[in-house]
Amino acid sequence: MSGSLEGRIDIRLHRRAGRVERAEILSSRPQLAQRLMAGRTPDEAADLAGLIFSLCGQAQSCAARAAGLAAQGVQTQDRLPHGDPVPRVLMELAQEHAWRLLINWPEQAGRSPDMDSLLRLRQSAGDPARFAAGLAQLLETVLLGEPAAVWLARDFTGFRDWLGLGNTVVARLFADLGDGPDQGVSNQPFLPPLAGLDAGLAQEIARQALADPAFCAAPRLRGQPAETGALARVADHPLVAAWLQARGRGAGARLLARLVELAGLPERLADPAGWPVVAAWPLEDNGGVAAVETARGLLLHALRLEAGRVAEYRIIAPTEWNFHPVGPLAQALESLPASPDLDVRARLVAQSLDPCVAYSVEMMNA
Repeated sequence: MSGSLEGRIDIRLHRRAGRVERAEILSSRPQLAQRLMAGRTPDEAADLAGLIFSLCGQAQSCAARAAGLAAQGVQTQDRLPHGDPVPRVLMELAQEHAWRLLINWPEQAGRSPDMDSLLRLRQSAGDPARFAAGLAQLLETVLLGEPAAVWLARDFTGFRDWLGLGNTVVARLFADLGDGPDQGVSNQPFLPPLAGLDAGLAQEIARQALADPAFCAAPRLRGQPAETGALARVADHPLVAAWLQARGRGAGARLLARLVELAGLPERLADPAGWPVVAAWPLEDNGGVAAVETARGLLLHALRLEAGRVAEYRIIAPTEWNFHPVGPLAQALESLPASPDLDVRARLVAQSLDPCVAYSVEMMNA
């Protein structure tokens, strides 16, 4: 969202005896969906969602529209035809991944960001075919140093060879992570990606959110915190699975998953039907829930209608799963040693989970 609507996340690491004793995650992100959407028609709510969210606006609008249609008993595909808005959501997801790999990660590591490459990609976002071609070129010439299909076919040994070549900034950034255990390991369950999300679970989450607005600020998957994002979607990819087996599920695994997913997006843009992006299901009492994949993870919108207008509206955003007070980030940070570079490591771990708002990291001595 924009301006004062964003809020922020403050992270406090309490150190004692050479380790992180406790990670405190404090979020001031407001839960404004009910206030903003109540009394509007479903179409008005969908239009507003696309305007007020500066990040993932396409996904937010898509989720709002699909949830409203489900609440009215309309099949999503009847009003969201093939290719619309799926390519727009995929292009938005790709741009977010590219931002992290071209701008955020290099800046954090003291390397020069590549804003020019990102701007060229963004300028092609009006046409899916042109965007896919531009993304393929970006991957080959800037991010990977070889065609995406060649890179995606590498096994873990081949990936290490790629690191050794150091032909791109991203390869050098991965090499900087070293060869040992991953940094900031968390093993909390994944929130199922859309491809594995069944109607029953989506409806269960929606009912909890509609019954208790506080659920949206600290959601749980059947009583447990959960992680969502690119890693949840591509954990079974051979290269990602090999990393997880060898090094664990930390910051490096999440960044690798982001790169693997981005490398596959030109092909997916050519055939959007081959990868689930949006789905919606009805709820009792004129309710509906929709799920949309975003760069940060699974986004859910749930609503109920009365007399054709929104009576209740909830948004369960990926950031609230990943930055839950006792969720993936907290567990990952508590696995870090209290070394002199703890601040740098903590920021890398936080960035790998991709907060959608400003955040800070503060060291506290217990």
